[in-house]
Amino acid sequence: MYPVTYEADYQKDRNRLTTFFRLIVAIPWILVAYVYMIALTVVVLTAWFALVILGRYPQGMYDFVGGILRFYMRVTAFLTLQTDAWPPFGISDEPDYPVRINFAPPAARQSRFKAFFRIILIIPLLLMTYIFSTLQQVIALLAWVTIIFRGYQPAGVHNALAFTNSWHTRVNAYVFLMRDEYPPVGDELPVEVDPPAAALPSGEQISPAIAPPTPAAIPEAPPAPDPGATLQEEAGPAPGSGEGEPPPSPPQAPPGTPPSAG
Repeated sequence: MYPVTYEADYQKDRNRLTTFFRLIVAIPWILVAYVYMIALTVVVLTAWFALVILGRYPQGMYDFVGGILRFYMRVTAFLTLQTDAWPPFGISDEPDYPVRINFAPPAARQSRFKAFFRIILIIPLLLMTYIFSTLQQVIALLAWVTIIFRGYQPAGVHNALAFTNSWHTRVNAYVFLMRDEYPPVGDELPVEVDPPAAALPSGEQISPAIAPPTPAAIPEAPPAPDPGATLQEEAGPAPGSGEGEPPPSPPQAPPGTPPSAG
């Protein structure tokens, strides 16, 4: 990740009125930006001598140049319809603003050679910047038309503007001698437009909540059988118990005995 980053929050619903008159309502910030650029030129030129002689960027100059870069890119994002929020006129960090430019502390030592020949080293970047500026204007025009007629900013347009504005942020930091690292193409922070819901593990589904059964709804279990009774039923009645034997027959009279009278 490059030590200088550009972040922009996605804002879908946009203001048609301020979008239609964006170049007019941005005039106060454009005038302030010109004043800041005059001061920036003096500080960067002084920092160039400090880098060539001392090999380091003075902390106060580094913070001032970084603040001007922060203000300049916030105004650029406002002009290119990256955001509808009014940019602050100061150069300090504004974490609540939807466009944020962050940069790492100055390097302990910087290359005197790269600082001395910076005007030559930036020539390829200036050629690429011309291409990126043209692309940025086309995307901003597309955003303007879409917002005016549909009232919202497409996510793809937002990401395209973040791509071009990130490039300009890194190149400006290199031109202002803030970094020795050559700025790459496409090193901006990822933009979360519509973060997906947290996915469940494979094969797992959300089942509806089931209320626990009430005690009345739970059927009573049958009583457990007595093991002794079961064994007795299988073996039959015990001997001498009289259970299951035929009733005794009446006593028989001995032979030759006359029957008794009723």
